[in-house]
Parts: sequence; C-alpha cells; structure tokens
Amino acid sequence: MQTTTARHRDASSAGLLAVAGPLHGVLHVIHGHGGGTEHHARFLIDSTRTRYRHYLAFALGDAWRVEEHRADGLVRTFDRVRADGESWPRFVASICEHFAIDLIHLHNISGCRDGIVSALATLGVPYGYTVHDLSFACPTILFLGVDGKYCHQQTDPDVCQACLGAQPVFAHINISDWRGQHRALLARSAFLIAPSRFAASALGRYYPQHAIAVVSHAKASAPSAQSTEGAASETRPLRSLSLALPDDGVPTVAVLGAVGPDKGARRLERLVELVRAGGARLRFVLIGYMDVEHGPWQSDDAVLTIHGRYEPRDLPALLAHYRARIVAFPSAGPETFSFTLSEAWEAGLPVVVPPFGALGERVADAGAGWLWTDEEWSDEAKMLARVAEILAPANAASVAQMANRARGVALAAPETMVESTLRIYGDAIAASRQAMRTTVPAKAPNPADGRTAWSPMRTNVRRVLDRLTPARLRKLLKTRAR
Repeated sequence: MQTTTARHRDASSAGLLAVAGPLHGVLHVIHGHGGGTEHHARFLIDSTRTRYRHYLAFALGDAWRVEEHRADGLVRTFDRVRADGESWPRFVASICEHFAIDLIHLHNISGCRDGIVSALATLGVPYGYTVHDLSFACPTILFLGVDGKYCHQQTDPDVCQACLGAQPVFAHINISDWRGQHRALLARSAFLIAPSRFAASALGRYYPQHAIAVVSHAKASAPSAQSTEGAASETRPLRSLSLALPDDGVPTVAVLGAVGPDKGARRLERLVELVRAGGARLRFVLIGYMDVEHGPWQSDDAVLTIHGRYEPRDLPALLAHYRARIVAFPSAGPETFSFTLSEAWEAGLPVVVPPFGALGERVADAGAGWLWTDEEWSDEAKMLARVAEILAPANAASVAQMANRARGVALAAPETMVESTLRIYGDAIAASRQAMRTTVPAKAPNPADGRTAWSPMRTNVRRVLDRLTPARLRKLLKTRAR
C-alpha cells in the first residue's frame, strides 16, 4: 500500500510535471460506471498522451479520484476529498491549478452534477461536453415514459413533469429547473461534440442555440491498459469460458453487452417467454450480462444463455461458438452511438435494431441489417415474428448478403476521430487565451458592498511547488503564461 509520504511525493511530482511541461493539460470528467463513456475517454487519452497531458477524474460527490496519464504510459492515481465548508468552485479550481489544467472535457457528470455545474459557472477554465447520453434533456436518459418505452422526445414541460411524477425514482425532479441548469452549463461551454447525427439533433431539440460538432466514436483496436475484464481468457482456452448449446439447428440470436432495463432487459425476457409459448425455433444468447443475472447461466431449455462479461477481442470467437446468425438490439430507448454495434459488424454479423436513435441511423446508412418498424417495435410478439421471418430457411441468402455488407462496413477511423477532437481542443484553448488577452479588467469592487476581489487560489501544494521550483524556471513559466 502506498504510504502517505509516497502519495505526497507523487502529488508534488505530478504538479511539477504539469507546471513545467510544454503540453496543454486536459481534465476528463466521467461518472465511474464504465461502459462506452469510459472506453471513449480512455481511448482519447491513450491515443494522444504524447500531445496533451491527460487527467481522468472520477467525479463522485465530494470524493474525486484523479488518474494522471503520463506520456510514457505510466498512470498514477490521486484522491481528493472536498473539505467541510469548501466551495465547489474552490474545490475544482484546486484540482485544475495543481495539474495546470487548460481545458475540461465533460463526458458524464451524473456522479456530481450540482457540484460541477456550480464550479464551472465561475471557474474560468474552458470546458466542453460530449453527448454520451441524453440526460441533459431527460433524467430518464433515454426518454422513457411511464410504460418504459421511448416517448419520441417530448418537449412540453407540463407533459414531461407529469411523466416524471408518475415514475417514483424521478418524481422529485422539476424538469424546468433540470433543463435550466443544463442550459446554463451549455451556454458557457467552449464546445459540444456528438457521436452521431441523432445525438446532435436530440440535444439541439432542447438547446437549439448551440452548435454541435458530429465526431463519430472510433473503437480502440485493443483494450485499454486499464481494463481487466476478460483477463482470464489469456490463460484459459476460450471454449472453457463458454456454455454449450444443443447442436440441433435452431438459429441463435445474439445480444451484446451490459443489458439493463434501458438496453431492453425486460424486452429480452418477454421475447424468451414468447419463444417458449409459441414454440418458435429460436434461441437467444446474451454475450454480456443482465441486471438480474451476471452469468454464466443457461435456462433448462437453452432458450436463453447468459455468457457473462467478455473481452471485445474474443467476441468473434464467442459468436462463432454460439453459432449466432444475427445480433439483436432490444434497447428500450434511443442510443447515441453503440460500440457493440461496431463490434457486431467487425465480427461480420448483420443486426436488427430499433427504428430510431443512432442504431437506426447507422444501420440505415450502412445497409448492414434490418430495422424493426414502429408497429413491430411497439409489440414484442411482432418483434419476435420479424426475427423469425429473417431467420427462416427461405431467407438464408438474404442473411448471407447482409453478413457480407456487415463485413464491409467502414467504421470511423481512429485517426479521424482523434484529429477532429484535437482540433476542437486547440480551438477552445486558443479562444480562451484570446479572450483573456482582450478582456478589460473589471473595476475593483467597493469595500462597502461587502464583496472582495477574487484572486487565484494558492494551495499548500502550490506553495510547496513554488519553493521547489528554481527561480529561473519560475521566470520561464511566467513568460510562457503571458
């Protein structure tokens, strides 16, 4: 275990590198729940660590954990807890000052929403936001109504308030205040990025005054160094981690990833029930896990198999092992991108998806799959009938044609995504510095009104660094900051 002295030494070292280094510092803020959001943030960091200094903050209430990602691949972790009475602007400013942060990239703020919004209102560090989900517009994230289905982006605040009031987990939220809070946050942002046209359009429907750049997510070719999921597959044969299916010719439909209610867990359960009730020759395999069952698990009749967590690089072999013909996405609401769709196509399998959101957009663009109609989507029995029709022996040639299209889908190039994002970073930092140079100093406040002028914080760490930094280097840094 790292000693207190060692942690202080690491913190001082990190601060010195940040202040003395020539690279701009970016603080990425995420919620700590993993998934596609963290995957994307880590991929950006891994791809550009020699061009920017990166810090990954897990913002969870008053306790933040910050990873420092160095150019040589070394990662060091620092914990920071907000003290009693410490304001949010002061707390976040101390982190930004210590690591010499030039730009904040918000990926998900659900773990510390009020604190981050409060801090960024006065911090003065430029920031931007990537639309990984649609929580800024709707607390349910996927525009889910009382019936658990997509409301198709209702905007009337009275209708939305009634909907939230009927859902106990969201009943305490005032939707006008919710959207007003995010409207103010976005108004001060230096950039907004969406990974799909749908995500940009959905956010713009609620906040139309902001330009949104569409930069498609790119999938990392290998897992991040931080990922430990699926590590066992490196030492054990893949087949030993897989469950067996009867070799009876029944077509397998795969579902991928972590599937909770928003990704269609209850719909998948109903589809399985309908297979049993109607005797359809189909079975489902979830390569991933469900909110109520993490697996490995298999029903007695093998209609549903839950493989459990998997390593993305193992997916093609797993799909082949389970003899999957297509991949289905039973999501209850619209997705903003979907890395698992990219994985399915990389593995050469066609897909069947909802007729909306980024899934519908991407499949319609690529032609490598099928879209359920709105009528089918509203009824699980009709969803299942469509899947059975797709996999009927008479349509084998159509499935093979779709599989060929899937193998030929041109996914977003990592280099394109990285360079587009870095251009946005550079523009935001340059605009901020230009604004600082041209801003007219504000009139000093009148002591009689009870306010005092704000001055940059000088934390204990900063004072230590001032003493440790040679005078010549301090002079050089002051010159650089002008």
